[in-house]
Amino acid sequence: MNNTSKNVTSNKQPKVGVVLGGGGLKSLAAIALFEFLNEANIGIDLLVGSSGGSIIAALHGAGYNSSQMHDFITKVSEKELSRNIDYRSLASIAKLPFGRFNKSCGILKADPIRRIYRRIFSDLRLENLQPKTILQVTDYQTGEGHILTSGLVADAVYASGAMFPILPPICIDGSWYIDGGYSSNVPIMEAIKRNMDVIIAVVLQEHLSPDPQGFLECFFTVQKTLTRALVRSQISLSVELHHHEIVIINVPFDKYIQVWDVNEVPEILNAGQSAVDEKKDEILSVIKSFQKEKK
Repeated sequence: MNNTSKNVTSNKQPKVGVVLGGGGLKSLAAIALFEFLNEANIGIDLLVGSSGGSIIAALHGAGYNSSQMHDFITKVSEKELSRNIDYRSLASIAKLPFGRFNKSCGILKADPIRRIYRRIFSDLRLENLQPKTILQVTDYQTGEGHILTSGLVADAVYASGAMFPILPPICIDGSWYIDGGYSSNVPIMEAIKRNMDVIIAVVLQEHLSPDPQGFLECFFTVQKTLTRALVRSQISLSVELHHHEIVIINVPFDKYIQVWDVNEVPEILNAGQSAVDEKKDEILSVIKSFQKEKK
């Protein structure tokens, strides 16, 4: 550990909240932040995840290291998903007589992904993760954001990333939930509500095609355009309301990366590392500033 890190950890520590925004496979970019915080001996008091960010948050809270996170995310590949298309749902979209589509359906079947989550997280519960980990979801019936703070991690992670109509909603305690990105893709406000002193948020800035082709690319382009506008307004509000410091780590991508583009993982990790490197001094500075205020 360098001298700067020692100085940072010698005085009263702020309560640090880490917020991981959604972005599918690109959420792996947040791994570099965990590695830096560990090297600098900066503890995390709260993890907040949404959509793809919820997977990384839950894995970290469950004690998985960087290599294990990488292996887990890349398991959800095109090969794994393409075998599980729900053809009855597709037939319903085409209005064929044997088709079926309702709130329990999606273009892809939920079971294969949920099996992966259960295999990784087993019976682990959200309230037992360390540090405290909470996940953003969206109520399917009202469109309102909701935070999951307890229950099976496998179910909570699936709910936070259930991008309907690609993936079916999930019913938890009588409520149907879909992707947290629909209500708050970077839920900084949840860290503010829980009185975090320093908030570090990872925001994935995704390239959007000006001329999308095919159903999936068109769907994701519209969804991400709306999400981007929502993120901008919510971050602006959060900055106005927070009592101390919010460090935004923007991770830019100059091309469109799908969840199954596992060959892009090295580039994703490099992008995350570069973005974190640019913010290291700022993170150390805001923590020192907090310590000086508390002397």
